[in-house]
Amino acid sequence: MTRSASMCSPAAAPARSSTRKRARRQQGFVAALCAAALLLGSCNSGNGVVTVASTKSNLRVVNLIPNANAPVNVTLNDNPLVAGVAFESLQPYQQIDAVTQANPSSTLEASVAGSVSSLITTTFVPLGETNYTYIMYGPVSQAAGQVVDDTVTDSGPGNFNTRIINAASGIGAIDVYLVPPGTDLSTVAPAVSNVVYGTATGFTTLPVGTLALRVTPAGTKNVIFDSLPRNYAERGQFEFVVYSRESSTLVNVMLLNLDSTGTGSIINNLLAQFKVVNASLVGSPLNVFVNGVLLLSNIPYTGASAYQKTTAAMPTLAVESTATPGAVLLSIEPSLTPGTDSSIVLEGPAGALTAAILGDNNLPPGPGNTRVRFVNASVNIPALDVFVDFSRQISGLPQNSGAYSLELPADAVAGTAYLFGFNVAGTAQTVLNLPAVTLLGGKTYTIYVTGPAAAITGAVTQDD
Repeated sequence: MTRSASMCSPAAAPARSSTRKRARRQQGFVAALCAAALLLGSCNSGNGVVTVASTKSNLRVVNLIPNANAPVNVTLNDNPLVAGVAFESLQPYQQIDAVTQANPSSTLEASVAGSVSSLITTTFVPLGETNYTYIMYGPVSQAAGQVVDDTVTDSGPGNFNTRIINAASGIGAIDVYLVPPGTDLSTVAPAVSNVVYGTATGFTTLPVGTLALRVTPAGTKNVIFDSLPRNYAERGQFEFVVYSRESSTLVNVMLLNLDSTGTGSIINNLLAQFKVVNASLVGSPLNVFVNGVLLLSNIPYTGASAYQKTTAAMPTLAVESTATPGAVLLSIEPSLTPGTDSSIVLEGPAGALTAAILGDNNLPPGPGNTRVRFVNASVNIPALDVFVDFSRQISGLPQNSGAYSLELPADAVAGTAYLFGFNVAGTAQTVLNLPAVTLLGGKTYTIYVTGPAAAITGAVTQDD
């Protein structure tokens, strides 16, 4: 039998080797295409079978922007996604298109309801069969958005998984503890440490139990969030989003469940902060007792205390004059919102002392700016017009409102001086001028206008 030279000659061996190499390269190329197709559509394996990747994923939306003053609308790729998302609210998972060859990424646009401009623009790559959470946070002037992948792994028996997201503007990096109630934090290490603002940690596996959640500034044991104990069940999967309610120090927490329901809840801080401003006509300094214990002593007229940490559960405040110790001029039980700062402004004479309780916005102002709030705490001027460097900026500032503020350019080191003037609203009658008030960039201030019209006084306090 005669053998074919193409089959048997030594020269044919390299040809066969070359053919095998080309085949392997082609198989590798097809495998690479298949891997890419898992993200971008489908793949022909070469044997006539086409595998189609999922083209759907799920997204939920959380609004933690504390000072937007209106709900937020969100679009996805210029199409409406959710509308009217209020502060501290959660829109559950809804199905969206995953990445495809035609749409290699997706763009989220957030805007305050009624505004024509975008507040936040966030681009991300949604993969098929994956759940995501879109978290909006920070002050309006520096609002941010972050998409986090909610994919988790089994924590195993006796454990649960948790992830921390730091969305608390102005607080800095944080440590988080999950400990049995009553635990002395000085004796334990944090469950998760040094979580920088605007970042999400990986998942941490912890033993189940009834635990209290506590938050401190990184590297300290100064508690800025404390919670009632909760039971964390076996194989539970949670995200804790730490955010601000406009406090300069305290934070609050939203818990997000990582399951098909896409539900979540607010975990309120057991703590709140307040300061006391003496705008009264008592005539002598004031002492303030909290739950029967002297906390603030000898606050002079137009003086303001530093912020005091207390329980948010309606503490009892009693006010006495230093001239008549033991005689209570005013007793109140202020309802302090958990995780917030408040100013308690004392007004009126000794026989009719009152307190105005104002919520304070101590979020960082916009870059290069200072924030100054104006409070009309006068005795008998219903409304004031506010002038900054002779230009009217606020008309009709009512008595006892803490909602009127401005952001002004200011140097962060040397400060910037401004002249503030106050007129009886709608008139040319000037009742107070405060010349050369120096404000530092990055800080928040309040100017209180106190006293009767005939003897008006201004007090400037730094709030953050």
